Amino acid sequence: MKEASWVVSLFFLSTSGGCVIPALIVNTIGRKNTMLLGAAPSIIGYLMIIFATSSWELYVSRFILGITGSISLTVTPMYLGEISPADVRGILGSMMSVALNLGTLIEFMIGPFVSVKNLALISLVGPCLFLITFIWLPESPYHWIRCDAKQKAINSLVQLRDKEDVYKEADSIEQSVKADLANKAGFRELLFTPGNRRALITVVCLCSIQQLSGIQAVLQYAQMIFDHANGKLEGKYLTMILGAVQLVCAVVCMMIIDRSGRKPLLTISAIGTACSSAIVASYFHLQYYHVDTSNIVWLPAICVILYIIMHSLGLGALPLTMASEMFPTNVKTLGIMTSVMMLNFIGFSIAELYPVISEKAGIHTPFWIFTACNLAGAVFTLLYVIETKGKTLEQIQEELHDLSKQKVKSEIHSNVDFPLRNF
Repeated sequence: MKEASWVVSLFFLSTSGGCVIPALIVNTIGRKNTMLLGAAPSIIGYLMIIFATSSWELYVSRFILGITGSISLTVTPMYLGEISPADVRGILGSMMSVALNLGTLIEFMIGPFVSVKNLALISLVGPCLFLITFIWLPESPYHWIRCDAKQKAINSLVQLRDKEDVYKEADSIEQSVKADLANKAGFRELLFTPGNRRALITVVCLCSIQQLSGIQAVLQYAQMIFDHANGKLEGKYLTMILGAVQLVCAVVCMMIIDRSGRKPLLTISAIGTACSSAIVASYFHLQYYHVDTSNIVWLPAICVILYIIMHSLGLGALPLTMASEMFPTNVKTLGIMTSVMMLNFIGFSIAELYPVISEKAGIHTPFWIFTACNLAGAVFTLLYVIETKGKTLEQIQEELHDLSKQKVKSEIHSNVDFPLRNF
């Protein structure tokens, strides 16, 4: 169990620390080239698994695979956000979640029936296909403008929009990027500029809630959870159902995100996930105190599937989609890097601590914690998160900075009024 938890959690530890790598090179070699470069550690990692003869080689391979994860999670949202028109940015941004869920389903369906080496060999197809197909796609026009190559940005937009009349959009991107780059790019600018700080708080909190909701524990230990519930259907088949449901719901989220908006989906997702995890916690709480649950052995499976449905409809895809939308060009890399580092550090902690807490305090304990975190996420979304549906990246920046200015003015007025009232 301990070795299994390390194999699971090392991926997230590596992904968390590895975010520094794309942050250092993405503005130099471009979004596209950074993503292509990210396929290399993936290929190396799977080859190591194929030829592994000891557990430490599996540890190293998972660590290397985490570097690919860090590049994908950091640069892909940035790339998708910059190439997308405002009216379909949500769809394209959430496609990343669909792709991740498709990969999870394939692993769930094939994994129980083949050896680890054969599974790694099958998984190796993914990065190879990515290299073959992605090499033909254009670079982000935002990156070309950043590099003062407007004609290349126009060519990129022509390819992306499939039309020649892209000069107005190119001019808008140029004005936005130059205005952003006129400001300094560093953690001080990210933390102390009010609009940037609000964006950072929003995205970091959403990424944290995504992981504190317990998704990694549910996905990585789904078969153990189902087997522990003593249901009649084997855990490996239930995990296949889980993967299929997750993929379908991610597709549904992708289709409705630009109609319903980010904020309603996030709120509904957090509340639904909280209700599902609370029921699972209640079931295992009863088992912990030796209450007869033989008549409701189906309950954990149904509620875990419901959990996956609700999580996939919002929390699964939207935090990284919003990460691609909310940061200005000058601090975008730092903002997304910080958010992804937090996401994966918490994912690592959950994957590592879940089996320990479950063993010592019962399976119900972590699920109660997940419930509380989901409820806190719903409240945070309702009170703090702004809606980005249908807005250009420039309009989102204007709203963030306008809200921050209003907050500062409100604080100044309240500080002035307070001594006057006392007087």
